Amino acid sequence: MSCNKKIIGARWYSGGVSDEVLKENYMSPRDLSGHGTHVASTIAGGQVWNVSYKGSGLGAGGARGGAPRSRLGVYKVCWVGGSCPLSDVLAAIDDAIEDGVDVLSLSLGSGAGDEIFGTLHAVLRGISVVFSGGNDGPVPSTVSNAVPWVMTVAANTIDRSFPTLMTLGNNENLVGQSLHHNATVISGDFKALVYVRRCDAQALASRNVTGKIVLCYAPQAASVRPPRVALWDAINFTVEAGAEGLIFAQNAANSLTGLAVCEGITPCVVVDFEIAHRIASYWDITE
Repeated sequence: MSCNKKIIGARWYSGGVSDEVLKENYMSPRDLSGHGTHVASTIAGGQVWNVSYKGSGLGAGGARGGAPRSRLGVYKVCWVGGSCPLSDVLAAIDDAIEDGVDVLSLSLGSGAGDEIFGTLHAVLRGISVVFSGGNDGPVPSTVSNAVPWVMTVAANTIDRSFPTLMTLGNNENLVGQSLHHNATVISGDFKALVYVRRCDAQALASRNVTGKIVLCYAPQAASVRPPRVALWDAINFTVEAGAEGLIFAQNAANSLTGLAVCEGITPCVVVDFEIAHRIASYWDITE
């Protein structure tokens, strides 16, 4: 592996972490879970050409971070099994100020209403502070790190789509999105459809879904549960119930967070509420 001199400094902080947690982690700035590597590449990753989803050719194109020519100073404050102690976060901010950084990027937080006010000291020194807005959208009033002196960045969609064609029994074709890239495992045979609305264990137990495609379409639940949580639960519950596939409705079909967990488990397609309503209407007529 070649070195691109991207990382010019690295520190780690463990003052607020128990010995039990530290034993399960690297006692260094090295990243164990992948989160630090992920956010570092989002911030400053260099241009890479001809990349695709798991090398499959799906979504092929270029990828780069927001500031590909920048350099990174790494301050590791988060630990697998131990969260990100506030005392360590504040210590890292102090060190970053003294190190003379230009921008502080913090992809961490405990949720709305639990802001890190110590970042004001960095801003007063002329340092731009950028926070993630959290992972709980699009549920209302869930943005974290929303203080007026920082830039709070929401998750965004990407510049490509992954259309997946679905054909109903009346030969109507509808389009959702999925990350399937192995055409040999996709059957052209029709499967029975079941509309279960909210795909929790109780709802699935009330219907025979074995060997069928399940439509999860519950707009009311979507107003209080983020799609990444609801989709994960729906996958687990439908697989346990014996279903052969899942159509999951969410606010927007272009949010693909969580779809990767379907791979190797069950075929999954996400659709927006408009498409889900058309599928549910078809089910009502033919059921």
